[in-house]
Amino acid sequence: MEIKRKKPTAVQLVVETILARIKEGRYIPGQYLIAGDLMQELNLSKAPVREAIHVLVGEGIIELLQNRSARIRSLSMDELIDFSEVWAAVGGVNVRLAADHMHLKGNKVLVRKALKPILVSETTKNSTEYFAAVSNLHLVLSEISGNKYITQMVNRSNFDHFYRHISGMFPGTHWRRHVEAFQKTTVAILDSKGDVAERIYRKHMQWVIAHLKTAINQL
Repeated sequence: MEIKRKKPTAVQLVVETILARIKEGRYIPGQYLIAGDLMQELNLSKAPVREAIHVLVGEGIIELLQNRSARIRSLSMDELIDFSEVWAAVGGVNVRLAADHMHLKGNKVLVRKALKPILVSETTKNSTEYFAAVSNLHLVLSEISGNKYITQMVNRSNFDHFYRHISGMFPGTHWRRHVEAFQKTTVAILDSKGDVAERIYRKHMQWVIAHLKTAINQL
């Protein structure tokens, strides 16, 4: 039986549209949002657009200014470090839980498929594609884990907003290190070695955090 997905509400439609445009690079940090344009494009009234903007203000994606305009919020270096600290823990749990389900049919294929774009990025040197691939890998792993709370965290962690801020720093001159970290993490996942995968991933994230802290000291 085919499961029918519920049609998104008007507010959800606006939220999903804004987040999708951040992911695509159409909306970047510091860019102003024109409510009238969203109303016209999505054929909606002012109320759901305003409510959606307030939802994303609550999630730290959008900020409201004194003149009542709204723009995509720029994250400070301290906020980027805070996000990385939290994701080192959440992402570590994510890879460990996924590793416990590698015995189920099709899961290894899904993981290998999700890893491939990360490997390719080392050749193309496209940081946007790299981060999109990393985000997708985490989503695939969360779905494999079967843990609904992890999946919710991954879906609403707003990776793309975070990645837009650090794409100029990462992978930078460290493509091999980044790709190798995900290669090793994935090998451990495929071998059902969740604890090993978590250690590798957390170690990589600690390196990322140290790199961000160094960048702060150089400002």
